[in-house]
Amino acid sequence: MRKQLWAVVALMLLALQPARAQSKSPTVTTFNFKILQTQPCIAARADQVGFVPLPSGILNTDRCVVGGATAMASMGTTPACRFVGGVLCLDPGANGDFASFTGGGPAGTDQIIQGIKLIKTVPRMPKCPDLWPGQTFVQTGNGGIRTFFPLKFTPCNTTFSLEIEFGSVDRTVPRNITDVRVNRFVFTVSVTPDTLAWVVDALHCEPLGVCEVPCITDEALFTTLTNQAGTIASSTGDIQKLNSALDTFEATVVANCMFQLRVFDFNDKGQLNPCAIFQGQLPSNSTTGPFGFGIVDTVENPCCCKLIADVLCLKNELIGGGA
Repeated sequence: MRKQLWAVVALMLLALQPARAQSKSPTVTTFNFKILQTQPCIAARADQVGFVPLPSGILNTDRCVVGGATAMASMGTTPACRFVGGVLCLDPGANGDFASFTGGGPAGTDQIIQGIKLIKTVPRMPKCPDLWPGQTFVQTGNGGIRTFFPLKFTPCNTTFSLEIEFGSVDRTVPRNITDVRVNRFVFTVSVTPDTLAWVVDALHCEPLGVCEVPCITDEALFTTLTNQAGTIASSTGDIQKLNSALDTFEATVVANCMFQLRVFDFNDKGQLNPCAIFQGQLPSNSTTGPFGFGIVDTVENPCCCKLIADVLCLKNELIGGGA
């Protein structure tokens, strides 16, 4: 009898308690963006936003230099560089709290950030597994978030996921939390048939160490690769032609590549030769004949692997089974 009485009392007390809230996950909104490893390098004009004029007496070298009747040297019509390595730049705002990324909360609320994560995921590239074995890096607000990433040697399909966790608080009393959200911004490094030539151009526009020679060392080979990339771009309507064009481009890269750990070396006296790969010489435009290669691939400048990785991504996306 006493046990039954206590059971009734317990039920009455339970009935007086507020209903227990059901478990609910935060609202997750994902925003997807494709970004490129390269970006156009356009000659500055006075009417462009952010135009910065060169100092007086400095020759502009954004185009190839030619001679002239009235000047010892002047700019020609051929651009020296059309594309350079791209970047992913995230603006955290004046307070560094990424507040501008908290959009989407209910009207009449203030967004209170409670967590920030940046997750970088680099896929495994089976043809260059030593460089890109497949890795994931996670940064949080406690350790600091990197906001600037150069992308020239970032393999395609790498993702940068910026996750902002926040609660929405009423602006009127009582100021209750009405909503918990996660805004996820996913930036995927991409390559397209039209932009493969951009990568070739960007690799050709930066020096290999201090050698003052680009990693695509042979100018005739640079022209060949640019033309072959153009064939890839024009072949997207024909799968067989596209597959053949991709294979030809990759075979050309591999046939003309010198895979090295580095370009420098030391002699038997311990003296540094910073451009040992060229036997201490300043090479001419033609390197495939004298040196036997037209592209140099090192750990710091993986030019061949970068192009091979892009072909792999294009094959997987447009044809399938590119590995």
